[in-house]
Amino acid sequence: MRKFSFYLSLCTGFFIILISVYGYFLLLNRTGLPAEINTQNLRQIDNIKIEHEKDVEFILSNRTIDERSILLIQNDDGKIEKKEIFLIPFYSTPFPLIYLVIGLFIMVIGISVLFLKPDEARARIFYWAALLFASSIVINTGFCHLREGWLPCIPGIMFYILYPLAPALLLHFSLYFSRKRYRLEKFAIYFPALIFAGMLETLFLLSRIKTSIEIHRLYHVFYLYFRFYLILFVFLAILSLIIIYRKTILEEERSQIKWIFYGLFIGLGPFIFLYQLPQVMRLNPLISEELSQVFFILIPLAFAFSIVRFRLMNIELVINRSLVYTILTVFTVSLYLFSVSVLHNIFSKLFFVQETFIFMIGALGAAVVFHPARKKIQEFVDRTFFRQSYDYRRSILSFNDRAHRIVRRDHLVDFFLEKIKKTLPLEKMGIFIYFIDSGRLTLSIARDGEKDLGSLVSYGLASEKVITRKKAVKTEENIDFSQEAALKEKNLEIILPLSFRSTALAGYLTLGKKMSGERFTRDDLELLGTMAGELALNLERISLQEEVIFERAEKEKLDEVSRLKTEFISTVSHELRTPMSSIQGITEILQEQKVKDRAKRGELLDLMASETIRLSRLLHNILDFAKIEQNVKSYEYQKTEIEPLIEEAAKLFHHRLESEGFVLKIHFPDHPVYLEIDRDAVKQALDNLIDNAIKYSSDKKEIDIHLIEKDKQVEIQVEDKGVGIPREEQKRIFEGFYRSADASQLSTKGVGLGLKIIKHIMTVHKGDIKVESQPDKGSTFILVFPKP
Repeated sequence: MRKFSFYLSLCTGFFIILISVYGYFLLLNRTGLPAEINTQNLRQIDNIKIEHEKDVEFILSNRTIDERSILLIQNDDGKIEKKEIFLIPFYSTPFPLIYLVIGLFIMVIGISVLFLKPDEARARIFYWAALLFASSIVINTGFCHLREGWLPCIPGIMFYILYPLAPALLLHFSLYFSRKRYRLEKFAIYFPALIFAGMLETLFLLSRIKTSIEIHRLYHVFYLYFRFYLILFVFLAILSLIIIYRKTILEEERSQIKWIFYGLFIGLGPFIFLYQLPQVMRLNPLISEELSQVFFILIPLAFAFSIVRFRLMNIELVINRSLVYTILTVFTVSLYLFSVSVLHNIFSKLFFVQETFIFMIGALGAAVVFHPARKKIQEFVDRTFFRQSYDYRRSILSFNDRAHRIVRRDHLVDFFLEKIKKTLPLEKMGIFIYFIDSGRLTLSIARDGEKDLGSLVSYGLASEKVITRKKAVKTEENIDFSQEAALKEKNLEIILPLSFRSTALAGYLTLGKKMSGERFTRDDLELLGTMAGELALNLERISLQEEVIFERAEKEKLDEVSRLKTEFISTVSHELRTPMSSIQGITEILQEQKVKDRAKRGELLDLMASETIRLSRLLHNILDFAKIEQNVKSYEYQKTEIEPLIEEAAKLFHHRLESEGFVLKIHFPDHPVYLEIDRDAVKQALDNLIDNAIKYSSDKKEIDIHLIEKDKQVEIQVEDKGVGIPREEQKRIFEGFYRSADASQLSTKGVGLGLKIIKHIMTVHKGDIKVESQPDKGSTFILVFPKP
């Protein structure tokens, strides 16, 4: 996330927070009726007829506290009674303060997530969703003080912009758990939200400008459609999460989605089941709307956990078992209250029964129904949050299924640790694997644990029992308690030896406390022991596979060396025989004086000299390669002018170039260039490069040599128009005896040592050799020398 966008988001959020706090102070002064006035019996307020209960909200929004009003109230006998009252504050309880605290808390969560994950899209969407959601809670309504100018309307204006966007952001947030992205996704999500925001904003402003109760009634009609949109988008968000959860394979992502469900269930549960559902059944709500909204605070908490818990916090340390039990107990009691309310409404209509008797019967029924479920609830909490009651057999099977396909020790160990941590959450866990050679231990793998365990290392490797502290386990079967003090000193609970059949391997696990705070059970130790045994078997399997692979590679390497040796001897024999045969034939011709023409004899002498040079270069390369391999090659450095050196190297190939029809061009700078080099070694490198350029040129027989001086280096470039070298082979051509496929097909002379020697020469000169080449277009070899 760019800094500008980040700070712009923070500034906008700060502005929203300020307007929301201002809305809170307006909410404190919201006008209401005295508690004895039943709004259902109201027929008129100050000459304004009331057709719907929602009309009262609009009328009072144009009044102030302590203002006198005349009410017409219909009595139970149908008569209209006129009553004069003074308007009072709408809230007699501190709910506006509760709204403010909840809203600010949600805003803090949103800002914290943005700071923790500024580059994650889900975090940014959550930040805006938290701000919008919190602002809507704090402001609560736009109809508070419509008669006191435009300033009190600002929170209402912002409310009707932000509130319709909240469900759209919720849906957008839920879709970010999917790996797929749709082109029209954002348009389809936010277009309805903008339509409703525009309509609600328009009706709100028209109500303010024209002070029209008819427009306000139209607003409430349209608000019904907005509720449908709200429910639809929440449903779509939940449905998308269900679909994504079913398609998700990674456990971390599934856990994140589950936490979203937890937040929606706990946060919206009281509002749906204790406030909305009773009204649908034509019963009185079990809790007020204000109280049901208190649970909304749990929604952003769960959403925030789903974003940051797996990298920045561990939820098992944030929420302990008692808190989760408390939450479920609240829902159990709420369900009890709901059932008692239903029983009371049913029996009061059929029989004349006292309310106390109903509550006694309800309490007895709740005890009968919910007491057996207590253990089930605890098991659900343990399995869902702390995973104490796990299916270890399934964990072992899933571990074995994948472990058999892993071929590297470190990958296997990492997978083992990951599986244990998911199955049995621990505060810390380590694993140590050793190689044993002639009684000497060599640490091969160490993961996530303290290496310096002192005497516990040898004891853990030698013991066949589980080494543990007495307070750490609930069983004494096959347990060794003799190292209590050493374990306590290292802050460990258990050391579990790994049982290897091979005497070449040894190891152990180190375990800390369980996240749940409970002691290790027999099932826990059986799970750890079984999975540790499977780990040991698979580590031995990998070791055997590596031995087989190593032996096979060694055999292949020996075969390759033997083949290269045979090929080298054959090639060298051929390369030596060819120039020697030429020299011998020319010598015999000249000795017998069969050639009388002076020019012809000169050509034969030039040819003899060329073959002698080639023979000398071949022998020189072979001898230098042997010295390089034995690390006895020495160099003598002296200040050398480079231009004469290049001309001397090119002159050696004059006859060969002329006879084979090559055009050689040499390009020098305007001034002499000097380097501190071994003259003979650099000349040998140039000889080899020019020789290669001749050998691997095809129809276009052109060679260019460039001497280029730069700020910090000097380059000698030898360029040809030959067969070129494929990119995938360009790194291997500097290996000894290696020849590219194209070079082999040309049946060119050579043993494959030239570039290897050049590479060594440039290395000792603290330089480099580079190659630029394209097949069928030629190659350019560049000798790079640092300036002295």
